[in-house]
Amino acid sequence: MSQDEWARQRKDNHKEVERRRRGNINEGINELGRIVPNGTGEKAKGAILSRAVQYIHHLKENEARNIEKWTLEKLLMDQAMGDLQSQLEDVKGMYQREKQARERAEAELAILKGVQERLGAAGAAALASASANSRSGENQNAGEEPGRRRPREDEGAEGSGGQNGNADRDGKRQRME
Repeated sequence: MSQDEWARQRKDNHKEVERRRRGNINEGINELGRIVPNGTGEKAKGAILSRAVQYIHHLKENEARNIEKWTLEKLLMDQAMGDLQSQLEDVKGMYQREKQARERAEAELAILKGVQERLGAAGAAALASASANSRSGENQNAGEEPGRRRPREDEGAEGSGGQNGNADRDGKRQRME
């Protein structure tokens, strides 16, 4: 190959490479023209590139606003979540206190039922005894003065029995603590 042929071959290769490069550039610009929203519909390469730059700036601004908005929303959500966690802990504490109070009340109720059963059995025996005494006492009271009160047998135990004796006598039970 001669020097001229070699130079011509080199020149042709360079032209082909340059043609492919321009084709790629034009293809990229045309693709940008299809992607970027078309404001004026211009087909000029410079106008397409200018619109692409504006659109990219617009997208970046929107992204920055969205990031700021999402960050603020996340902070608010985190704060709300913390508040809800705090409220949950408060409610759990109230629940535990109420549960303990209910358990204490149930235990006290069980104790009182046991006392009531014991007093009920003793009270029933006392009522039966009092009933028997009152029937036999009616016969004895026939000789007493009218209007005069007969002393009760259990009044002597009032100092030691106190109100419980009176409460049993009256048919009422006092709360035991």
